[in-house]
Amino acid sequence: MYNRQRTNTYLDVYDGKVVQSSPRASRLDVDSNCSLIINNITADDAGGYTCRPGSETMFDRKVHLFVLTISPSPPDADPTKEDFTLHCSLSRYAGFSSFRRNIFRWLDETGTELTGEGVGLLLERPRTWNSSLTVQHQSGTNRSFTCQFVVKNCMKVEARYPPGFIGLRRQSVQIYHRAGDVAVLPSRKVSSSCSTVNWIYERAKDMKSQQVVQEGVIVQNSSRAARLSLDDKSSLIISNITAEDAGRYSSQLWEGGSFDVDVYLNIMRISDADPTKEDFTLQCSLWRYDNLDPCPEKSFRWLDDTGSELTSKNDDHSSTQRCFSSLTVKHHSSRRFTCQFVEGNKVKIEAQYTQVHLYHRAGDEAVLPCNRPSSSDSCSSVDWIYQSNKNMNRKQEVHRGMVQSSPRSARMSLDRNCSLIINNIMAEDVGRYRCRYNTDVYLNMMIISSSPPAVDPTKNEEITLFCSLLRFRSSGSCPDKSFLWVDETGSELTGEGDGYKYGGQIGCVSSLTVNLQSSRRFTCQFVEGNKVKIEAHYQCKGPPASSPLSFIMLTLKITGLILMVGITVGIIRTRGRKKPQKDVNVRFSVDDDSVSFENDGERSAAAALH
Repeated sequence: MYNRQRTNTYLDVYDGKVVQSSPRASRLDVDSNCSLIINNITADDAGGYTCRPGSETMFDRKVHLFVLTISPSPPDADPTKEDFTLHCSLSRYAGFSSFRRNIFRWLDETGTELTGEGVGLLLERPRTWNSSLTVQHQSGTNRSFTCQFVVKNCMKVEARYPPGFIGLRRQSVQIYHRAGDVAVLPSRKVSSSCSTVNWIYERAKDMKSQQVVQEGVIVQNSSRAARLSLDDKSSLIISNITAEDAGRYSSQLWEGGSFDVDVYLNIMRISDADPTKEDFTLQCSLWRYDNLDPCPEKSFRWLDDTGSELTSKNDDHSSTQRCFSSLTVKHHSSRRFTCQFVEGNKVKIEAQYTQVHLYHRAGDEAVLPCNRPSSSDSCSSVDWIYQSNKNMNRKQEVHRGMVQSSPRSARMSLDRNCSLIINNIMAEDVGRYRCRYNTDVYLNMMIISSSPPAVDPTKNEEITLFCSLLRFRSSGSCPDKSFLWVDETGSELTGEGDGYKYGGQIGCVSSLTVNLQSSRRFTCQFVEGNKVKIEAHYQCKGPPASSPLSFIMLTLKITGLILMVGITVGIIRTRGRKKPQKDVNVRFSVDDDSVSFENDGERSAAAALH
């Protein structure tokens, strides 16, 4: 039960449930301990509350709620141009008697107590105490005032007001992030629920503000709604931030008539660099709120992969929405560059650009590294983009840590470091891969082919070997003398020699004509900066080789064949000299132990002699 004064009683909760007919029903709740919860309290909620248990043996519990508010008069006064009065009010149950004077205390932004003219006690209504402070107009906006309600020298509650922002108590916070990070925009929570929070976004002062959070709920018609969320402290979380997220975010949390904080989100990004020439340019940009002053000179600092500062060939610029610095560098196979934004000799944010060239042979397993921040504990924010050449549309191979469906997806996966793994690489895999953390990986592949492709190794013929380096097609031609041919001893093959003839280099292809009768191995090497980046081998089979063992085996085979032929001939001749005999019947006479023979045909020549 609720009493604003002795004569009026309102029933807010009955039988453990909020009475829905109450005008405050949407702001009331009952927890597991039967405590009454009032969200987003106002001065009208002040009064006496009585909890009456259902058991007749238990006594009523009375709670008195005091609400302190602070507000300016007139409400729309401009403190930079005119005087105004701050009213500090304590709303209470009307049945309480008045306290003695000077139970309110005013402090300025330094914590110094304010006394004298303009401070007094004014009873406006039977249940409200007021204390007023008249403030002269200020040329600046950095002053604030605090009203405290004190009982027996003990401060019970306080409310603050900065006259520079009418009706607002703002705190300005500058935060810095890299593109792709998760940004947490802090807020000062004042209740157990986020239902009292609003977040307002402003890209520029002259642009229309956008409400991205309303009463603790993400506004779904926002194009960024899927990337926004609130934590339990009402802080706004923006996932996978981009340059378009930079600007001012205002958190509004109702707290006794005042609000909260401004967060300025600054985002650093290093633009794509396409090393199609010997030199290429990196651009480091800091995107920010449009109404800020230009960045001071020398706000940017460039470092190489050794940590040494690069002081030449860089150029700084500033515009209303961003500050940026450009760095022109020589093309190298693999390098890392770091851009830092410095303020007052302190590094506020830094970003890195990493360029990696990988060299493989067809059929290898390629591991493409991603320069993921160590603070990230999963690959759920990682994307991999692929291009075979500069003019080709970019294709997303991995989105938010998941390999996307494609003819190559069965050969792709991510390891625990979010590196992209490609198994059994082919010519179609060659190109540029970009991990979202400013990492460009160029996958190059070497192959050796022959012309004609199929020849008889037993014949004294010649074939031409072609050594090719397949790579990102916008990278230009390979420098002269990038390819070397060496034999099995490691000797370089130039001009014409025993069993070979060097055919020279055209673009990224080098040729060598060899004789198949020479059983030799030829190796093609791609060299950059006197360092072998990749090599491939070709083995000539040559004619069948002879050895003592093979000679013995051949002799045994021939001898065995001769013996088999001799035996076969002998058997045939022996059978040819014999005639087949007639049938001979033999009968045994058991009685006289005699044996008689019968021969129906003629006798043999041998028998006739007897």
